[in-house]
Amino acid sequence: MSKEINEEMNRIDDGKFISDMFESDGLETPDSLSKESVMEMLEKAPEKDESVEVAPENEVPEKNAAQDAKKPELKVVKKRTWLKPLGMVAAAAACFMLVLMPVLDKAKGVPDELTTFKSYGEINKVIDAITEPQKGVLYEDETSDLSDGSRIIVKGASPETAYDEASNADAVGSSGGSHSDTYIQVEGVDEADRVKVDDRYLYYINRSGKRIVIAEADKGKTKRTAVIKAGKYAEFRDLFLSGDRLVAVSSVNKNWTSTDTYVKVFDISDRENPVQTAGYLQSGAPVSQRMVGDIVYVVSDKWTYERFIPVCGKEGKAEKLAPSDICCIPNPSTAEYTVIGAVDVSSGKEIKHVTKAVLGGSQDIYANGENLYIAGTTIVGGEKKAGMYLVGGDLATEVIKVRMKDGDVKILKAATVEGEIDDQFSMDEKDGYFRIATTSFDDAGDESNNLFVMDKDLKVTGKVSGFAKGESIRAVRYIKDKAYVITYEETDPLFVIDLSDSSKPVIEGEVKISGFSTMLVPVAEDRLLGIGYSTEDGEDIDMEVTNGLKFALFDVSDPSSPKVLHSKSIKGASSEVQEDHRALVKLGDTEYLLPCNITPDLDWDKIWEKDLSDEEFEKYDKLYEGTGAVVPVKVKGDRISLGDFYESKKHIDRCPVIDGYIYAIAEDGSIVSFKLR
Repeated sequence: MSKEINEEMNRIDDGKFISDMFESDGLETPDSLSKESVMEMLEKAPEKDESVEVAPENEVPEKNAAQDAKKPELKVVKKRTWLKPLGMVAAAAACFMLVLMPVLDKAKGVPDELTTFKSYGEINKVIDAITEPQKGVLYEDETSDLSDGSRIIVKGASPETAYDEASNADAVGSSGGSHSDTYIQVEGVDEADRVKVDDRYLYYINRSGKRIVIAEADKGKTKRTAVIKAGKYAEFRDLFLSGDRLVAVSSVNKNWTSTDTYVKVFDISDRENPVQTAGYLQSGAPVSQRMVGDIVYVVSDKWTYERFIPVCGKEGKAEKLAPSDICCIPNPSTAEYTVIGAVDVSSGKEIKHVTKAVLGGSQDIYANGENLYIAGTTIVGGEKKAGMYLVGGDLATEVIKVRMKDGDVKILKAATVEGEIDDQFSMDEKDGYFRIATTSFDDAGDESNNLFVMDKDLKVTGKVSGFAKGESIRAVRYIKDKAYVITYEETDPLFVIDLSDSSKPVIEGEVKISGFSTMLVPVAEDRLLGIGYSTEDGEDIDMEVTNGLKFALFDVSDPSSPKVLHSKSIKGASSEVQEDHRALVKLGDTEYLLPCNITPDLDWDKIWEKDLSDEEFEKYDKLYEGTGAVVPVKVKGDRISLGDFYESKKHIDRCPVIDGYIYAIAEDGSIVSFKLR
């Protein structure tokens, strides 16, 4: 995590935004909120930075000097905070805003119901009420220079794949003409991802976010055909692929007050000569995106500390949204916009869009092709002491319901529920009823969990609250009229909740297992595969720590008595799938691939006792880095089967499949391929 924090803090003027917030009010920045102190709070023991940016053609990344071996830190299991889904910058900013933001006073004109504005003056009054005592003026020129300087480089590049003939010699491939797809939550609603593939090419964003690589795949060998380079202030985040159109979503950060989301459309009919044909931007940092047909739905989040009106439109010609396109949720707790754009990329040239904004925050989204639900964490309650507003209220989740059918964007309703969500899988809609699972905290800071059922107007019709006290939600999956909820503190209970009566949801049964799942995958009508973390007692600390990757197979055929049929663990292993469902590759109804990185189990106490030379330290340092692997997982009846690993010397981020071959994308952007066995 230290790499991500350092990159993000440095990217916004070395964390200067923290001191700016205090200086704007004539206050000195407390020592406890210096960049160094913040870094120390976020992580006590920084991990080694292992990422390497893809080298330009004919360049080889320079190797780092040998470093002393380090004893690997086990991940301490603790409650997940609402900051997790946000980017590190947004998380830090949110943290300080929650400390400083004023408690709202309805007498000052802050709406207590969903309200559409009629003038910029009305908007400014609400922002003034929220940000008081901060005062300012409208940012007239904040996005006046919108060019991010992106360009396309490298054509006909030399092959960059390391192809392992030895491990593939006896392999048996699958039939041709097929490729894996991004693992999604809702059928028919595509999700943006860093990697997309078709029957012949890979398209992926490198680790730094500065390049999109297009590589041709041919029976395990690849050849880089083109690279699209992000501009000076830009960072590619996600991709969509539709035929001969590649849609790239990026963020552009020129300074901490100016973050925009870009959507660029590239004509890739000639994979050696991709051409940008259209561009669109909207205010705010990217939150999440979905694509239905030819419409890309883009949700971004914009914090503001002065009067500000979101902008949208073509590159270089963005305009402020009209007041009638901006509304306000009831009693917003922060000056934060959620901007929703429906971008039609069907022509590939002239982008059409419908864009709206809501004065209210966004953390994650759920979309089913007709409705879009936006969840954002907020604070309810609070108090004022010694002239400074302090937040002492409870965490809650704002829910904004948006109609997204056929490229339309209409803000329908907004409501608030107790607690915070885990991720997008915490939300679901069925038969007009919206379901959302949250974790809340009592006055002593102890956790408990809730599941709310809401009607089409976001009014709560039924709920289950206060279950699994002292634990927090780690995974949720809705299947028909059931909700399957994983919570965790010392054990991993799976709760089965019946939602057939929207007015009276009820917990039907539960089962416990060690470790905890962060993802639940339906593998049969009455089977769920849990993917997450194995755990063990921590040394010298009175709490559990994670120590590897774990799979658990649940039998939910009897909702009143769910069972754990089988489990498997890989000690020292980690996978992006544990925190990002899109990294999972589905081969069939019961077969999957996971990109993994494995650290050997070494006795570090004995290692540190030795008088090691620099060369020996370098050897252990290399061992500490671990190796990469693609792990095949199959569910056979009541058992989980782990196949022989596809091993790599490099850490693996993703493992898409094309025409019977796995193309394992490493952290440094290189590709190691394997033939499917």
